[in-house]
Amino acid sequence: MPLLRPSRAALALRLAFASALLALASLHTGCASSGATAKVAPRSSVTRDHALSLAQLTANAVGGQVFTVAPTGSMKPTLDESSVVTVEKVPFSALRQGDIVIYRSASGAPVIHRLYEQSGDAWLVLGDNNPAIDREAVRPANLLGRVCAIFYTAAGTQIDGHAALARR
Repeated sequence: MPLLRPSRAALALRLAFASALLALASLHTGCASSGATAKVAPRSSVTRDHALSLAQLTANAVGGQVFTVAPTGSMKPTLDESSVVTVEKVPFSALRQGDIVIYRSASGAPVIHRLYEQSGDAWLVLGDNNPAIDREAVRPANLLGRVCAIFYTAAGTQIDGHAALARR
């Protein structure tokens, strides 16, 4: 049986639906941030289960994946262990300085950090709360995707399961 792919109209409808859900969720969640000098990620009243559901809806709409963030502190204040992210697959050539990406380290662990500087055919990456760039660079072979949505949850809501390491 041939594999059926959704039409562009169906994909657009899924994206519109996911966007509407996100907008609705943001109206009812009270997302708040303590400013650019914050040492913690923004919080909201979204429960862990709702954040995971919203992230999965977004992932379904863009053909991506959902990741939680490991409790390392390297991406604070942007992300912490209460954050849930949706990652979209993008061509390596579409990456831009400042994008938050997830890549697979040499040990096999997923790492979530920000693109710092392009160096030849690779990107140097840096955690927002780290003093130095990562030892490993992001290349097409180890890129898992670019973060396209971040869901903040209530304070102290650590996510169980597979986590992308925000390494220090």
